[in-house]
Amino acid sequence: MIRLLLWLCILIFSAPAGAALEASVDRTRLIEGETLELTLETEAANRFNRPELAPLEEHFEIQNSRQLSLVSQLDGKTQPVTRWVITLLPRRTGYVIIPPLSIDNLSSEPISLQVLTASEAARDNTAQMAPVFIDAEVDTETPYVQAQVLLTLRVYHSVSLYDDSTLTGLDFPDARVESLGPPRNYERLINGIRHGVIEVRYAIFPQRSGELEVPSQLFTATTMPSRSADSALSRGRLVQVRSPGINLQVRPIPADYPPGAPWLPATNISLAQSWQPDPGLDLLAGESLTRTLTVTAEGLNASQLPELSSLAGTTITGLREYTDQPELENAVVDDGIRGLRLDSAALLVQQAGAFQIPALRLYWWDTESDSLQETQLDPIALNVMSSQSFIAASEPVAIEASEELLASPRLWPWQLATALLGLALLLSLGLLWRTRNALQRLNNPFQDEEIFDEEIQGNPLTDLQSACRTNQPAEARKALESWARQQDSEGLIGLTHLHPELAEALDELNACLFGQAEHHWRGKPLWRAVRMVVQSRKRQSEALEPALESLYPKV
Repeated sequence: MIRLLLWLCILIFSAPAGAALEASVDRTRLIEGETLELTLETEAANRFNRPELAPLEEHFEIQNSRQLSLVSQLDGKTQPVTRWVITLLPRRTGYVIIPPLSIDNLSSEPISLQVLTASEAARDNTAQMAPVFIDAEVDTETPYVQAQVLLTLRVYHSVSLYDDSTLTGLDFPDARVESLGPPRNYERLINGIRHGVIEVRYAIFPQRSGELEVPSQLFTATTMPSRSADSALSRGRLVQVRSPGINLQVRPIPADYPPGAPWLPATNISLAQSWQPDPGLDLLAGESLTRTLTVTAEGLNASQLPELSSLAGTTITGLREYTDQPELENAVVDDGIRGLRLDSAALLVQQAGAFQIPALRLYWWDTESDSLQETQLDPIALNVMSSQSFIAASEPVAIEASEELLASPRLWPWQLATALLGLALLLSLGLLWRTRNALQRLNNPFQDEEIFDEEIQGNPLTDLQSACRTNQPAEARKALESWARQQDSEGLIGLTHLHPELAEALDELNACLFGQAEHHWRGKPLWRAVRMVVQSRKRQSEALEPALESLYPKV
């Protein structure tokens, strides 16, 4: 024992003069679910040592811890400073003590905190002036089972937040929860201080009666540091606030609700129908009608709406119902969820007669007036005729129409005139088509004509035709020159001066031979030009024969 006391004395007196472990917090009053920052600072500790944080775990949850090495100047002297910043979340409400913490032989002073509950903070205006706080409310605390409860969460912040804010999802047993769209952001002025508001809405549908607790939700964000903040602490501060839990007293289905009817608690329900064709018209046996029933409910999910049937489980002889797949649709409105269900069915009338489709009734409970309501569609009468009666009823009409037609003046002159005009129009169109084709042939007389002859007298012309048929430009040029020398003393020069179409075809051939053409050479245009030259010279020779006969008369 004496040895232990001696070691304690040595440790105490070995501490440097003026050395201490200073502890401070960013606030001593906070709301349940909020975090605070504890700062420990000393000039004597080794930067490789860390304070013992185990005493904090009894009343606090340690969420983060970081160490900073700083340098301070006092009276011209430079002194290293070690600082630890610890983020704490209180585990309980009321007055909580931060116990003394130690490092090496240094110890800090205890710090007293006051942690308010959400209800206490709601009654305390000074508590709500925290930089970030959260509020939760429901539209009713005594809903009926399976009825909609609107939960609204609002996060108020008077400081700027980074975009990393998160809110834990709302999910708990004995209830179905649906989100009502993305968060809504706006601003609100509270006690002269402008706050940003993040609003999140949920629709809760309790699945059992009795007491039901809506759990609290945790909001986590990082605050932006102010411009005057210490540069070493300019990373921003992690903030966590928790919404208050809410207890619901869920009421069971009222005793006076019709037994066997589907339980529909809503603020409003409407029922509508549409027919195709109109059921008020006379129908024939074997025809079918399509009936579409639409039910719209305010405050109910579409999956909660019952199936609607025209015959409602009854059997009517000669009338059958064939239902289609229902269409379910949910819409988010200001008052929560609006459910829509469409049930379509084909009604087939198998025989003639009068049919009565029963009235359709839908019971529901008005949650606003807390009373039973009924919505219904009136019964529908169908009048179905047989096919024989329909033909017998239509015969007098046909006889009267034929008598009126015989009594009316003859229309054959007009019919004849109309037929003649139609015939003239057809003839005009035929002549117009022939004229159009003739004009096209004049503009391009050899477009679709087969221009290659079976036999050509004269060897050069035969070689030229063969070269043009096989699209061989070099052979075609050689044969063309031989043929041109036979036709004119000046060869190609003389023929091209007399026949422009041959000159144009020759230019295309030369362009292909000397690399000036980008496309493959085709021999058909050249052969067409040569044929035109041959035909032109033939017509000229035939025109000269009578003149020569007149110069040499027969004796």
